Amino acid sequence: MDVAIAPFFTPDELDKLGKETKFIQREGKLTGSLFLDLIVFNSEDLKSQSLNDLSIILNDRNGVKITKQSLHERFNMYALYFLKDALEKLLQNQLEVGYELFGNIEGFNRILIKDSTCFQIDESLSEYYPGSGGSGSGASVRIQFEYDILTGKINDLSVNAFNDQDAKDSVATIDLTQQGDLILRDLAYMSLEVLQQIKELLAFFVCRANPVVNIYEKKGDEYIKVNFIAAANYMKRYNIERFEKEVYLGSKGKLKVRLILHLLPSEVVSKRLRKARENNKKKKRGELNKEFIARAHLNLFITNASEEQLPISVIWPLYRLRWQIELIFKIWKSICKIDEVKRVKRHRLECYIYAKLILIVLGWHILWATAKQLFAKENKALSFFKAAKSLLLRKISELRAVFLGDMEANSFLSKFYELSRTNHLLEKRGQAPTSLELLLESITSSYLTCRK
Repeated sequence: MDVAIAPFFTPDELDKLGKETKFIQREGKLTGSLFLDLIVFNSEDLKSQSLNDLSIILNDRNGVKITKQSLHERFNMYALYFLKDALEKLLQNQLEVGYELFGNIEGFNRILIKDSTCFQIDESLSEYYPGSGGSGSGASVRIQFEYDILTGKINDLSVNAFNDQDAKDSVATIDLTQQGDLILRDLAYMSLEVLQQIKELLAFFVCRANPVVNIYEKKGDEYIKVNFIAAANYMKRYNIERFEKEVYLGSKGKLKVRLILHLLPSEVVSKRLRKARENNKKKKRGELNKEFIARAHLNLFITNASEEQLPISVIWPLYRLRWQIELIFKIWKSICKIDEVKRVKRHRLECYIYAKLILIVLGWHILWATAKQLFAKENKALSFFKAAKSLLLRKISELRAVFLGDMEANSFLSKFYELSRTNHLLEKRGQAPTSLELLLESITSSYLTCRK
């Protein structure tokens, strides 16, 4: 296999990190490397395992005898600092891996997808992680995740309270955006304020048009609201699948963007309207107005990228790539069990979450390197779910050896690649293209074809 990945950590590096973060303040039985090894590579069973179980594992695996009470005391804020720093170093080490999947796509440095996933925890921690209230738990965790679909490099991975909403996060993390980035996010992240800031940073966005934001056309010196009833009727009358307009967003700032309109099939429209009427009835609202019904016939996207950068034919397929992140969250929950936690004290819970994130990031390196080689050598798509299941469940002992530098990483990668090319290929169900096929084809083929 051509991709080279250096060992992620040595025991000495982890022990040094343990001292730097004050997790290790004096010489003792439990070193930084032993602690990280213990909870990262038992993370899939942390919900069922007691402190006594972990003490036994530590003794069996490493010959270290420590009581469950002593282990309980080690789950403190310094242990959390240690794991956070280990995760940060893993993310920084992405720069040394260099496994770009598609080569350079002209006009954009990165294509960033961001979303969040949430899960409930015990209500005793609601002071630190307040939830949504209502019938659910009073305490919930929200994890924000953003990555570049061109290289697989993770741009943001952070643990927050549930009520730290996506809109708030998008403003707080705007400094992670760089000139030349293309950002794909859903409406929760894309307020007018954020769109304007992205534009000021000389970056680009593609998102849906917010139904509560006014959209104007400029005619002479006047700004006139776009007539979506007329637009939908025009497209239906002349059987026009898609077209675009130059428009302005908002009543005050008037942000200039391209508006792309896609006419939807009748069955999709019927489903949308049925769902909207049911929601109105549930909330005791009136009938749907004509403009809402007209907009229900359309998919509306906005972008500040030019037609040359993003042809109209690419916009919808490109936006659909955002659903790839949902498959990633599925891996986190169904394979890594990140949402399966039990009632423990705050710092122990946080250590468990970060331990799982360390395992996830380590696996991400391996999976992305494998996907790159599979596509480059055989033009085949990797099923990240199948590969993650093998890697994080059946190959966990070998992954542990790679992580700690006890096994040559490239040898493991070669073996895993051979397994993946026969057992981890993406299978297509039905006629619709998968999100990964869109990733491989719409960006590399359709996009580059449009630019010729």
